[in-house]
Amino acid sequence: MNSEPYTLDRYVAELRRITGETDDEDEIIRQVGPLAQRMAVEKAWLKPKHYESDSEQGYGVHVLHEEPDHSLAVFAVSWLPGRGTPPHDHGTWVVVAGVEGVERNVRYRRLDDGNRPDYAKLDVKHDFNADAGELVCMKSGGIHSVHNETDAVTLSLHTYGKHVNYTVRSQYNLENNEKKDMIVKTA
Repeated sequence: MNSEPYTLDRYVAELRRITGETDDEDEIIRQVGPLAQRMAVEKAWLKPKHYESDSEQGYGVHVLHEEPDHSLAVFAVSWLPGRGTPPHDHGTWVVVAGVEGVERNVRYRRLDDGNRPDYAKLDVKHDFNADAGELVCMKSGGIHSVHNETDAVTLSLHTYGKHVNYTVRSQYNLENNEKKDMIVKTA
């Protein structure tokens, strides 16, 4: 392994190279995963402000990098204790690497045929905890929720094929099967 710190600039250069060579999401995720893990473990990019969260939203989304066309967005996301997200998709591929703390992830499968625009019936597909250094990867269309069940702020590094506020992104209500648009506040 290279002994020089793995910087955000180096990471972004690798992201640009990978996505310039292929648009196959499986291949992108396969190549980006180990690089995201290295970023998460080495933490050369990490600053105290990345632990700040929006109390209303329940988490903080800190933009580390975003291309001018909103592609290749990289975020540090801090999760308040006991808080999380409803089930949601991203509208793009995503590679998440745990930085600090354990985050509960639940993946869902969609049971309906998608013909009703504001409706989606989901079922739990997989429920697991992701710890520091572990990856959570999804292709476009994947649905999951995240929850910090600890008593401390947790932190994860998120890399997206496109900034999530510039994709068609939805959140889902399991009680009434409602599907609606999802926008996050960023810092």
